[in-house]
Amino acid sequence: MRERVRTVTRARRGLSVMELIVGMVILGIIGMAITRVLVSQARYFDHQKTANLARSVSRGPLNRVVSDLRMVEAQGGIVAASNSSILARVPFAIGVVCAMAPDSSGTHVSLLPVDSAMYATAGFSGYAWRDGQGIYAYVESGPPSITAGDPNICTGANVQTLTASNAKVIKISPRLDTRASVGTAVLLFQRLQYQFKTSTSVPGSLGLFRTVVASGLEEELSAPFNNDAKFRFFIKNDKNSQGSAPASLGTLRGILLELNGESEYAPSGGSAKQRANFRTAVFFKNRLD
Repeated sequence: MRERVRTVTRARRGLSVMELIVGMVILGIIGMAITRVLVSQARYFDHQKTANLARSVSRGPLNRVVSDLRMVEAQGGIVAASNSSILARVPFAIGVVCAMAPDSSGTHVSLLPVDSAMYATAGFSGYAWRDGQGIYAYVESGPPSITAGDPNICTGANVQTLTASNAKVIKISPRLDTRASVGTAVLLFQRLQYQFKTSTSVPGSLGLFRTVVASGLEEELSAPFNNDAKFRFFIKNDKNSQGSAPASLGTLRGILLELNGESEYAPSGGSAKQRANFRTAVFFKNRLD
């Protein structure tokens, strides 16, 4: 009897084929459920990633663009404008006339302190001086040049020059108009072009480029942008922007930036790239009206 029980017990060790099949089916069902959860989570995170990439495209160059355009003088600061391109005279240093050079070769200007990196990297295009009516006259022909000035000349003209860090005396040529006098405000500017055009970093899409005209240095600030990214324009006191630049750029008082970014690729499970529509306005501070 004992031998028979042992034989039956030994015969029942392990799994039967049917039990194995049932176990594999259950394991397959659980595996499929886990796989669906993982795929769903992966698509969600990829969706979030591409959305963040689209937003970073729009916000990435914002500080650079705004800091440049906000300094533009209202009546003569914009040289050319369209929906895809803006050419501006952007100041990078300001000072006051302290004396004319003794040989009439130029004008000595005492500059206010300026960021040394900004001053060193700026592409000098010309200077502008402010007349008694508050209007700036721009000088770009000559071509204009900057050389080190002599503080003693300013001192001799009873003008006390600044001695703070990064303040300096320069001589600009050609000399200022005879209507300019001691104490006249003078600003040094560079021509900068902001332009939407075909991206070099993300082929097939738009990129926003910043070009220093004097040196030809071109920098792609951000990409990719959607094809409807563009500039719009505020004219005088009109609160609504218009799609085309005015015939007289002297009436331009602000620029609306439509920085509509997009992701570099479509998220997993989708066919369209993620978009992030972003709009911000820059209004010129130095305006008389």
